[in-house]
This record gives sequence, C-alpha cells and structure tokens, in this order.
Amino acid sequence: MSRQDQVDLLKRLLHYVDTRTTAMADSPWRNEVSVYTCAERLAEEQRVLFRKHPLVMGFGSDWATPGSYSTDDYAGLPILVVRGRDEKLRAFLNVCRHRGAKVADGCGSARVFSCPYHAWTYDLAGKLAGIPDERCFPDVRSERNSLVELPLCEKYGLVWVIPTADGTASFDIDPWLGGLGGELASYGFGSWSFYDRRVIPETMNWKIVVDTFNEGYHIGFLHRDSLRDVLMGNVNDFEAFGLNHRLTFPRRKLERLKAEPEESWDLMWNTSMVYLLFPNTVLIVQGDHVELARVFPREGRTDRSVMDLGLYVPKAPVTAEERAHWDKNMQLVLDVVTGEDFPTGRSIQIGLTSGAQNHLVYGRNEPAMIHYHQSMREALGLRA
Repeated sequence: MSRQDQVDLLKRLLHYVDTRTTAMADSPWRNEVSVYTCAERLAEEQRVLFRKHPLVMGFGSDWATPGSYSTDDYAGLPILVVRGRDEKLRAFLNVCRHRGAKVADGCGSARVFSCPYHAWTYDLAGKLAGIPDERCFPDVRSERNSLVELPLCEKYGLVWVIPTADGTASFDIDPWLGGLGGELASYGFGSWSFYDRRVIPETMNWKIVVDTFNEGYHIGFLHRDSLRDVLMGNVNDFEAFGLNHRLTFPRRKLERLKAEPEESWDLMWNTSMVYLLFPNTVLIVQGDHVELARVFPREGRTDRSVMDLGLYVPKAPVTAEERAHWDKNMQLVLDVVTGEDFPTGRSIQIGLTSGAQNHLVYGRNEPAMIHYHQSMREALGLRA
C-alpha cells in the first residue's frame, strides 16, 4: 500500500468516526442457514475450496533453513512442506510410495525422511533415496522414484499450497489475489519470525469461525469490556480484492491524528487490519505483530472445525521483557476470540439447527460478510 493510500484510508476512517457511519454494502443480503448445516454443502466445500484453491500454509520463515519441515492434515489429506538443500521450498503428499504410511510427523528439522514402517527413505527434494532389501522390489525405484509433489508458491513472505497433485510443482499466487500482492509485499513478511502457535478445535461450522473476523458490528457489544479501550465498534473500512478482502478497524486513539501533520500519520499503529485470504485464512496486522488464523472443517462434520493460530513478530525476541510483551498479546487474542467470540459461535451453531429460520440476514454495515459469502458461492459455481 502506497503512502498516499495509507493516508487516504486513515482519512476515510476519520470521516466515518466524525459522521458516525461506516463502510456500507448496497443492500442487506440473505444467506441460507443450510450453508452452515448441510452435509452436502460441506462436502462440496471440501472438494472445491480445500482441494482446488491455494491454502496458506504459513510464513516462509517457518521453514527458515534447509531441512526445516512441517506436516499437517487440516485440508483432509496429509501434507509435508520442507526446505530443500537448494533453499527451495517444496510440498508433498506425506505418503510413502510403498504402503502409504506417513514419512514425517509434526515439525522440525531433518536430513532425510524415513518411513517408520519399512524404512523407505526420501531426501529433502522428495526423491527416493533407499529401499531396504531392494532386490525384492525390481524396477520399483524407476516407477515410484519420489514422493508425490503438490503445487507450492512462496511469495510476499507467505506460502500457499494447492492440495491436489496435478503434475506441477509450483504456481503463481498473484492471479488468485485480485491485486492484493503489492499490499502484502509492503509488509516485508519474509523477514518476520514465528513466536507462538495454538491449535483450537471447535464445535461449530468452520465458516462461523471465519465470520468472527468479518465484521466489527459486534465489537461494541460482545467485546465491550475486553476491547472497549482498544477498538471502535461498528466502524470499519472495506475493500475487496477479487475473492479476498481487507477490513480496517480504527483504534480508539485514531482521533489524535487530527492534531498531527499527515506526514506523521501511521496506519498500522492506529488501526487493526484484517485480511481475508480466500477461502479460509485470516491475516490480522496489529501494529507491531501479526496473527495468522487458518481455519478448516474437521471430522467431515458441519459442526466441527479447527483454527491454527500463529503469532508472528518483526524479529525474534531476545529479552524476557520482549517475550512477556508477545505473551501478553497472544493471551489477549485468546481471551477475546476463544473466551468471547467462540462461545457465541457455538450458540449460533445450535441456533442454526433449531429450525427457527431458513435464512440469515447480513446488514449493509457488514459488507465483508456479504462479500465473503457471495465469493464462496461464486467459487462453488452456485447462483448469485
């Protein structure tokens, strides 16, 4: 985002505050309750959104050195991401080509990957390196000489994987970002450091978890005690980038800018910026740190989900004071999201299965909610 774009955005927010308005959609929009409760709808989301769309795996710094790897099964199939000796990041199906067992678990650093079942071994580029008693497998090495690779893109300090093996090893994320690439690049995430992570299973539809971050209408009510002195409620700027979007919430201190020259205005320190990276990732820029929330359905159930929440900082802390600062920030997001948002989300899930109504209504003051769910319908090939 250019300097002028930042100033213009801050001016819009000041105007909203002064006029007691907010970014508005053209009209309210109704969404079917079945979006959150229908098993067939969930199956289609998993088939299309979680197989054919790029999914954020993390920051590139999560795999900082050759041999750094991570695994997860959130998308519904086992994925292994590893930094090769050539510094290139690759993604594979975490499946041994012999009998299908995982070749790695968790995360860490490795020189090779060895299947625990029969010790077939693979190097950091996924190539088959060793078969014990290989005489029993004539011609198999030429047939199955590597792990199955998935398309991966490392760009703007972030990493995306498309969880479908199509014979390609890479792709360009920009056509999927709708023009958001330059803005992501401006943050310099490539040099940021991972600090902490929480994996939070929930008993609600995965989209209810994402919806938590898609509007500020509830801030002044549900978060009236926890965020009252931090954020203004029911005020935000909204901008769409293809299927993605950005919501910008003003901090309470925003009005101080009126007494300061524009050249000193700082966007990040006076706002909370929420990026929805379609379909399931929320990137929250919080002034001096970033929260990355990846949300997935689980157990094949409409009322089960999991959020993988990571905290990233500009540089790794070296003092106890710095660590205490980041611990406090992580605890705040946990207190607000898991202590306030998610209990309400669970009650919403129960309410949606009660038969009380067939449709939900999103107000004009919830443009990101409307855009997100209309984008989902578009991605799934449904009528508008």
